[in-house]
Amino acid sequence: MSNFDLSKSVRECALPVETVVPLGATVEEAMQFLRQRKIQQKIIYFYAVDEAHKLKGVVSTRQLLLTDPTRKIEEIMQDSVVRIGAGQTLRHAMELFAKHPLLALPVVDDEGRLLGAIDVQMITEEAIDFGSERSRSDLFQMIGLTLEDGRKKSILLSYRFRMPWLLCNVLSGIVCAIISRIYEGVLAKYLLLAFFIPLVLTLSESSSMQSVAQSLQFIRRPRFSWKAAYRAMMREWRLATLLAVSSGLLVGALSLFWGEGILPSIAIGAGILLGVIFSSAFGTAVPILLHRCRLDPKVAAGPVVLMVADVLTTGVYLFLASWWLF
Repeated sequence: MSNFDLSKSVRECALPVETVVPLGATVEEAMQFLRQRKIQQKIIYFYAVDEAHKLKGVVSTRQLLLTDPTRKIEEIMQDSVVRIGAGQTLRHAMELFAKHPLLALPVVDDEGRLLGAIDVQMITEEAIDFGSERSRSDLFQMIGLTLEDGRKKSILLSYRFRMPWLLCNVLSGIVCAIISRIYEGVLAKYLLLAFFIPLVLTLSESSSMQSVAQSLQFIRRPRFSWKAAYRAMMREWRLATLLAVSSGLLVGALSLFWGEGILPSIAIGAGILLGVIFSSAFGTAVPILLHRCRLDPKVAAGPVVLMVADVLTTGVYLFLASWWLF
């Protein structure tokens, strides 16, 4: 990573932006305006400004090239722009880059006037292949790790930060043990059910963490909408249902080789099916809700989702088995 002093203000490091287009211009007028400027710098984003040079939106290269030339810039721009104040530090800029995988951040003054931009490559020595999704992902992960290392927390502070989440695992384990005790009758009669509990929980936890990862990717978008969130959750739930059906059928069929009969195998397959679906649904929703409540979804989502997935799956699995077999 670069040796930049992270306490410096972004205003000291911001570069002038040549890719600025007038808010009231048409796409054709904006293109002519840009050609006249003979832009020398690397083109990342086009920023729309009003007559007072206040930042009003951002336009992608794709929109500028493919949109009807008679449409106005204000009609095609994205008006929700992640920006940084001139008085903020480079550390804050890196935190925004880690949270929102953008290639540049516009720098504005107190009145919202565009002063320049901070390019992500300015604060890292890594070369960026803008066409490679993996390269960008690796870069933003490195920025996050560098920020985390730079905080230099003491061991006691780290302990206080991590221990509550480990206690979530302890709590879920105790609750699962209580649930198992409640249904000890069915476990004693059908020992096969106990053999498959670790596998049932593993599938549930894995699917819930996959859903958490997908939700974390979604909330990194600079503009949030509940409609888009609903579509993302429904897509993930449909995928989770397919995974749950496949896993349930596979494990249920394999359990037949233990020779306990078809009824316990159906209970095992159905328990996996419902456990994976419920855990995935919870894993999809929790990061989004935490994000909207202005809590850190990356920190809280994992332990919370795993705790609920374990308890929910154990309860559903043993309740279903008890109902089906007794």
